[in-house]
Amino acid sequence: MFSTPQWARFSSGSRGISFQCSASSSSVVRVVIVGRPNVGKSTLFNRLAGSRRALIHDLPGMTRDRLTTIATLDDGRKYELTDTGGLEYGASPMSAYAPEIRAQATRAVESADLILFVVDGASGVLPEDRDIATELRPHASRTLLLVNKTDRRDVEENAPEVYELGLERLFLISAEHGQGVDEIVDAIAEVVPEEAAAEEEKEAEPIRVAIIGRPNVGKSSLLNRLTNEERAVVSPISGTTRDAIDSMIERDGRQYRIIDTAGIRRKGKTTDEAEKLAVISARKAIERCEIGLVMIDATEGVAAQDATVAGYAEEAGKAALIVVNKWDVDQHTTEDAKKFEDAIRFKLKFLSYAPVEFISAKTGRRVEKIFPRIDEIVSGYRKRFRTSELNVILERAIAQHQPPSTKGRARRFYYATQLKTQPPTIALFSNSDDPLHFSYRRYLENAFRDALSLVGSPIHLVIRARKGMKRG
Repeated sequence: MFSTPQWARFSSGSRGISFQCSASSSSVVRVVIVGRPNVGKSTLFNRLAGSRRALIHDLPGMTRDRLTTIATLDDGRKYELTDTGGLEYGASPMSAYAPEIRAQATRAVESADLILFVVDGASGVLPEDRDIATELRPHASRTLLLVNKTDRRDVEENAPEVYELGLERLFLISAEHGQGVDEIVDAIAEVVPEEAAAEEEKEAEPIRVAIIGRPNVGKSSLLNRLTNEERAVVSPISGTTRDAIDSMIERDGRQYRIIDTAGIRRKGKTTDEAEKLAVISARKAIERCEIGLVMIDATEGVAAQDATVAGYAEEAGKAALIVVNKWDVDQHTTEDAKKFEDAIRFKLKFLSYAPVEFISAKTGRRVEKIFPRIDEIVSGYRKRFRTSELNVILERAIAQHQPPSTKGRARRFYYATQLKTQPPTIALFSNSDDPLHFSYRRYLENAFRDALSLVGSPIHLVIRARKGMKRG
């Protein structure tokens, strides 16, 4: 008897196949083509891949093994495309291979971000199609139903059967002639991250860190402590640093670009022309960093200017670490630290996701905590999450708390996919692109952040209206 893996459920006495999608460690988006034999899967594979890797013949079962290739969209983004063997049952010349083919298909679907379920519109829906549809229905949010061979006359007669399969995202195509395939490419493009082409290069880039804060909170002292150099002029006189100073640091094989910025005052408080230019320079530094170290003076408490500075980082979509400087543990207790952090959380509510570190740049106390925190935060800020993982999180969040209605109609979410990193930006496809109520948006942001274990990184949600049925 065929040995059943943990992630698959099927028995020799049943037609059924159970597909269980789960997250994989790979960050490449995976698109998998499934269906019974001779419905045109290999033709579609070759058209999407721009090659003739899969054998095409009118005899069923020409593809037994999984065929996988890296396909490229017009804009250079890449994804992994897999063609699976035809899923069939009963007596046939290929039935001896059926368990192996089912296992191969299950492995492919188990890690898929998008499933292309192909049926033959000319011959109509067969029992095998219904069995596959039943097993894919729990994963409808990541499944496209492709009715192939729609260039033939008898398609309209079979249309009612196709709708009975219960999969909403239906496309009419002709893989052989290319009709409707552009719509499939568009659907694939929706789940392939915008930055997929440059993912590896970005991972090797130095981490860009901006030290930001109001004047005289100790930014230059921290820079000098981190670099072990007297790069910046350190003085008790407010506004000593006028330029954004870049320092390259290598630590444990990783590079960091540390930017010390001029102190940022509130609007209307900068009167000196040079000081105004310095503030502009600091704002530009925030724009080009990945993470802002938001420094606060422990001796002065959380001031309105601190909120202004932190607001610039939040508005720019940057990751953040709040650094409380001039904290002498000999004079402060653990309870003092808790009260100070509570004050930060109250006055900087918009940075609720940012962790807090208490240090003394002057003495070097706890400064060693900064780099591990930066690594942890930027790792999440740059991270690519699998579409299957995001959809599980979305489904759970909705099950626990339904979204509010919009314009008198129930709001529905169909699926989620990550558009880009820095910050992680997630598109939620819905039956309406009307803005979410701020409280529900915050609820979803927190749900994603908690489930993805993101620390110090904002999450941006983009609401998109899902396109209706596509016809070739």
